[in-house]
Parts: sequence; structure tokens; C-alpha cells
Amino acid sequence: MTVGALKLACQEHINKDAKFKPYRHIVFDTLKLYTQAFGNKTQNLIINLESTEFLDDDSAVLEAVGVRSETELSFFNRVDYDRYAENPVTLW
Repeated sequence: MTVGALKLACQEHINKDAKFKPYRHIVFDTLKLYTQAFGNKTQNLIINLESTEFLDDDSAVLEAVGVRSETELSFFNRVDYDRYAENPVTLW
């Protein structure tokens, strides 16, 4: 599976599953590795800010870019990510 195919599959799932209805207005356009099995998790509970590697080549095969079993990915809007990265404060 390619990065682009995974993004499309995720977007289709968001559009079909009722529990994701609040997120349908968001333009999800970027994937990023959050963590991998037996690896260290970032301290940020929302997204991995420690790495600047984005999965932005839609034609890349997931395995070739480091995605393997039990890899966790973040799927988000890049503009919102960049805005958050400038001032990473979480307000609950």
C-alpha cells in the first residue's frame, strides 16, 4: 500500500463512519510517524513534534518509508500542524 492509498482509505473511513462526523470538515493532508513498536513514545500526546519527517510522497510504499507492524501514524492538516508546532500548548 502507498502513502496516498492509506490517506485515501482513512479519508473514506472518516466520511463513512458516523463517529468521525465532527472531523469531516477538516482537510486531512499529511501523515507522520507517531511511534513504532518497542520504540519511545513522544511526550506530546497529540502528535510527534520531535521528528520533522513527514510521509508526504503519496507514491511511496509504506514499508519503504518505515511503516511496519504496530506503527502508529498521525493523520492531520499540515497548516494546523505548523501553527501548533510554533506554540505547542495543549489546552483541555
